[in-house]
Amino acid sequence: MGKSGIIVTDSKEDGVYHNVIALFKIYRSVSWRMQVQIGQVSHRFRKEYGTDVDEFLESVYQAGMDINNDEANIRSRVEAINSSNQFLKLIDESVELMRKYHPQGEKFYWVLYYTYMSPYQPMNIGEIISKLEPHLPQNIRINRSTYFRWRESALKAVEGILWGYEEESRKLLEHYRDTRVDEG
Repeated sequence: MGKSGIIVTDSKEDGVYHNVIALFKIYRSVSWRMQVQIGQVSHRFRKEYGTDVDEFLESVYQAGMDINNDEANIRSRVEAINSSNQFLKLIDESVELMRKYHPQGEKFYWVLYYTYMSPYQPMNIGEIISKLEPHLPQNIRINRSTYFRWRESALKAVEGILWGYEEESRKLLEHYRDTRVDEG
């Protein structure tokens, strides 16, 4: 997934880091493409086999048939859908964990939802803020800087869930390494 910008090589340190912002920026697009693919495959299956994809695959597996050499390229389409579905599921599960367990999880959830995950893409930050406000306690008004601060915190919270606390661990190790070098 490096070409999508999710995993990026840091040329300064020749290390790899995960770009959670790039991940969320493609979420809506991947979700849309997946829905289109599912619709196309489902329509084709109903037309050709008189059943939906899940029922067809279940019958194929129960019959012990091998779909590796299918002419209609069913296997590659199903695998593409499955891959996209797993990608979305990983993000969704991470966001739900953040929502459920993070002290600011509920408001962070709505920030990420309206910014990156909702089917409708808001036109600007003002529209996102107006959609957020009904989900906040006592309908408080927030400003742009608060929105950006919350968005950054929400992304960091999900990043910690997705990839653990690699960044924090690396910073701690660098700090102690630098401190030790300075003392020596």
